[in-house]
Amino acid sequence: MNAASRWALLPVVLLVGCAGMLQESLRPLEDGQEQQVLQSLRQKELTILTLRGLFHGSISGSGVPFSQNILGTVSYVRPDVLDLKGFIRMGVPVMDFHRKGNEYELNFPAEGKVVTGKMEETQERTAWDHTVMLSIRALDAVLGKISGGSSKEARVWKSNERYRIDLPQNPSSATASPDDFTVRTWVDAQTMDLISIEYRRSFDDIVVSVECEDYREVPVTTAEESSPVRLPFLVRATDYRPSGGSITLHFKEFIVNAAS
Repeated sequence: MNAASRWALLPVVLLVGCAGMLQESLRPLEDGQEQQVLQSLRQKELTILTLRGLFHGSISGSGVPFSQNILGTVSYVRPDVLDLKGFIRMGVPVMDFHRKGNEYELNFPAEGKVVTGKMEETQERTAWDHTVMLSIRALDAVLGKISGGSSKEARVWKSNERYRIDLPQNPSSATASPDDFTVRTWVDAQTMDLISIEYRRSFDDIVVSVECEDYREVPVTTAEESSPVRLPFLVRATDYRPSGGSITLHFKEFIVNAAS
């Protein structure tokens, strides 16, 4: 075969090779292996009984109230108690959010206004609702939570470096609505660090994405647990719907399982 013929065949060889890599890049796991992966993720979440942290938040998007940059504190008690406080320049409080289970209260100290509701409600009633919901999705990622339906509905694939976990938010599609998502989670196969969460309406329609970076070991302060947990100190949540918007949280510190 002459040189010209070899060069002519090169694109075909490359295409075949790329197709092979794409086909082999993700492979489904067996049922038993799927549960092992999900259990490994939940183990970290169960280790975190309480969590406190300081963060700097950068907010962008149309209709963002007050300032685009806030300082904040987060406090979490397992399984579902969450407090978020936001401050602007000179420590002026602008937002105080409290969630217990499905109920929430959103307080605006400067306005003397309090809004209450349920987490499952999709209607936004204040300019801060959008930012708060993005913050909650970001904090779920910090804790390693995979929201959605039963783990029995999860489908797990693996490549050489990552796991992909798909979980329908409402597996019983009899009551499906445009706000129902498939939650796709990417996890590092070596460290079991959560890399990203994508809330999707379809295969190529990402509604909200959360990305986690800068993982660091954080000591657990209780005597029962001596090994540290790894938490992301940079989390970015982006909403791709027409209302848009994103929030980037740069955490300064985390305290896990501290005595109250």
